[in-house]
Amino acid sequence: MPDRHSVAGSSESTPLTSLPPDPHKLPPAGDWFAPDAARHLLDRPKFCPMCGHGLEHGLTSEWWLAHDRIFLTWCAGCHWTGNVVLFERAIIEEPEH
Repeated sequence: MPDRHSVAGSSESTPLTSLPPDPHKLPPAGDWFAPDAARHLLDRPKFCPMCGHGLEHGLTSEWWLAHDRIFLTWCAGCHWTGNVVLFERAIIEEPEH
C-alpha cells in the first residue's frame, strides 16, 4: 500500500514536509458558518451554463432567497453574468405544439 504522506508520482517515497496553502480555506469546523462554506464549495457551479468554460477564473457568489440557493455567476470566458439556482424538484409544463 502506498504511503499517503509521500509525493505522488515520485520514484522514491519522499515525505511531505508541508502542504501548499489551500486556495479555498474553510473556516474551522466548529464555527457557525463552516457547514455552509463547505456546501458552497461542493455545490457552486463549476462551468459556465452559456459557453461551458471553467469558472475557476470567473466569479461565483452565493445568496439565498427563502429556501432557494442562488449563485450569481460571471464567466471570464464569454463574460456572461446570471444566476444559477439550485433546486430539489421542478415542475415544468410544456406548451402544446
